[in-house]
Amino acid sequence: MNRSVIMILLGLALSCGAHATMYKWVDTKGKVHYGDTIPPEYANQGNAQLNDNGQVVKKVDAALTPAQIQARDETAAKAKKEKAEAVEQQRRDKALLATYTEVEEIDLSMQRNLGQVDVQAKSNELRIKSVKDRWDGLMKQRAGFLQRQKSAPPDLLNDIKNTGDEIAHLRNNLAALDKEKAAMRARYASDRARFRELKGLPPETAATPAIKK
Repeated sequence: MNRSVIMILLGLALSCGAHATMYKWVDTKGKVHYGDTIPPEYANQGNAQLNDNGQVVKKVDAALTPAQIQARDETAAKAKKEKAEAVEQQRRDKALLATYTEVEEIDLSMQRNLGQVDVQAKSNELRIKSVKDRWDGLMKQRAGFLQRQKSAPPDLLNDIKNTGDEIAHLRNNLAALDKEKAAMRARYASDRARFRELKGLPPETAATPAIKK
């Protein structure tokens, strides 16, 4: 501590009494101040309480700005998310090792599950063909009324609409099943890679492709 600061502290101590409380704070321009009270406008800037020897006995950090609070909260949220992801990864690794003992078992499981989805897709395809045949028949009936320059009955038009909606619904189901198969292959590929890593096996290469269906 330089001589001028010591003299200031000594003067403050003599003027305020042997046991007076002294504070040190910094203003918005970075200038250091000493006194027995802290101006209200600097109450949130951070300060230090000094003893009679000029030593810090208590320190109060500056209040965080909104930007600092946001950064702190974002950092805490990120750390919490990373911790949760690590715990979930450990759970999945444990389940993976408990479910399979060989890489080939993962392939067989994928084939079974893909086969089940294929059965559903085939059922949808057959249903679409059946409903499409019915829709074609209804459209022929409607065309017959138009050829005779007559309006098609409301029941017929309603059947055409409902049949068209059913075809659209079945096609949507088929598209969803295709997406499910793609997601399933990706999931099993990830499981294969992770299983090999956990078992200390070398990564797969073009020479050791995964079984696909």
